[in-house]
Formats: sequence, structure tokens, C-alpha cells
Amino acid sequence: MTGRPADNPFASRRIDRLTYRVPEGGLRFVVERLRRAGGRGAVVGAHGSGKTTLLEALADRLDGRPVRLALNAETARPLEFAIASLPETIGSEHTILIDGAEQLGRWGWWRLARRVKDAGIIVITSHSPGRFPTIHECTTSPQLLADLVDELAPGIAGSADLDAIFHRHQGNIRLCFRELYDRWARHELG
Repeated sequence: MTGRPADNPFASRRIDRLTYRVPEGGLRFVVERLRRAGGRGAVVGAHGSGKTTLLEALADRLDGRPVRLALNAETARPLEFAIASLPETIGSEHTILIDGAEQLGRWGWWRLARRVKDAGIIVITSHSPGRFPTIHECTTSPQLLADLVDELAPGIAGSADLDAIFHRHQGNIRLCFRELYDRWARHELG
């Protein structure tokens, strides 16, 4: 085993290929919940729980012309950025996907929601419920981490204390992968 970044099973290009594990009926169930909520829904969960991954999977399953907005803590002036990223007119043919809706305060959320109100479908991700009906709550577990690690690097789970890593990062799978990336680079795994 080498510590070369190209060989690291926890490199972001490999992690980005992982799919979200939707329990209880799969993506079809989440899409059905969105339909029952009138085409307005929120994917809710803590940092690193898979909200963005699920949103991307949903984008491939939803009808309409997708418009993706990604907001995070580093987004300067998130409301202005979001509005500037939208098409000039929004109609029922659009599917609006807003990742990181919690970056908008109450006033910013109200303004953006009014701007996209004519879209056929709107799905947001947020750390807490309340802006739209929750169509899925993302959660993590030590077993989920072990399953993902086994998919990325079969046999590695035994050389890493995944339970301790999971708890050290409070269930944030993204941070767990960062630690595993660093440990692989230092030849501590394998």
C-alpha cells in the first residue's frame, strides 16, 4: 500500500461515487412523499449525514428542468448568490434544488421562496425541519460508516476503530472519511 493520493480509497472522487442508502422503500418512497407534500419538501439532517448525496440522487429521479443552488457557510451573501443563480423566470417546468437552505435567515428564505414559488417542484436540504414538509430525515450510524468503508476499501474496517471514529466526529460521515483519508496517507490502515 502506498500513501499516494491517487491510491487513497477515501479520496473525494471515490466518496462522491457513493450512493445514498435510503431505507424503507428506497428513493421511490421519498419521491412519493414529495408528491404527497405538493412538490415541496425538505431533506433534513445533521452535518455529514448525506443530505447533499440524497438531493443529487433525487435530482436524477424528478421531472422538470433542474436548477441547483448550493449554499454553505462560505457562500458570501447567500440570498444574492441564490437569486443571481436562478433563471430569469421560474415556471412549473422547473425543479428547484436548494442545498443548504439553513444559510438563509428567515427574511432571506422568505424572499427566495417567493422568487421560486411558481416552480413545479422545490426540494431543500436543511439541518432542522420547518421550512417545508420533511420528506426524509438523514441519519447515520456506526454500521452505516462500516458499510461505506467496506465499499470503498474492503478489509480496511478491521484495521480502523470505526466506532471510535464515528463517535469522535459525532456521526458526521464526511469528517470520518477525512480522518480515514489522513490515516491511509500516513500508512496507518491496511
